[in-house]
Amino acid sequence: MNEYRLKNYPDSFFITGFMGTGKSTIGRRLADRLERPFADLDKVIEEKEGRSIKEIFESEGESYFREKEWEYLSEQTKSFKGVLALGGGALHNQHVVDHLKVHGLLIFIETPLEVIVDRVLRNKRRPIVLDAEGKIKSREMLLTELKALYSARINMYQQAQVVIQSNGHENKDTFTAKLLERLSRYV
Repeated sequence: MNEYRLKNYPDSFFITGFMGTGKSTIGRRLADRLERPFADLDKVIEEKEGRSIKEIFESEGESYFREKEWEYLSEQTKSFKGVLALGGGALHNQHVVDHLKVHGLLIFIETPLEVIVDRVLRNKRRPIVLDAEGKIKSREMLLTELKALYSARINMYQQAQVVIQSNGHENKDTFTAKLLERLSRYV
């Protein structure tokens, strides 16, 4: 593997995947290994909007959120050269996918849905975990909802230049090393 070429790659690395796949965790480790800056698009949005993603969704709705997400993502692709973890729904149309592939390398972390459901259920702050009454959904109900959402997004994810499988249980450093090896074939 030629880590020198990866460290000197002139554009950004964009990490995509469904919620709970470890985009931020792996993104930080990748950035550390490449000695590049790391950013999480959801954190950028929260900082610029002065409120949480949940609050934005509740007060403004998904349409507003997606508009702001695209605005801040566009800014990042112009000014940021590092590793950027995207939100699970950031690839909401073909224009976004094409834009990212022009400005860097798009990486899809593919993780089994059963693993994702378990991870999502552990994070009670995720709005999708709660039903209309604010109670935690059953695993079966959440799995059904996530399957539908994942099916709607998978075609966008699979357009990434690099697709890497995660079983959701491997050591993070080992997985990052595997990702670096994969990336060295593209840069």
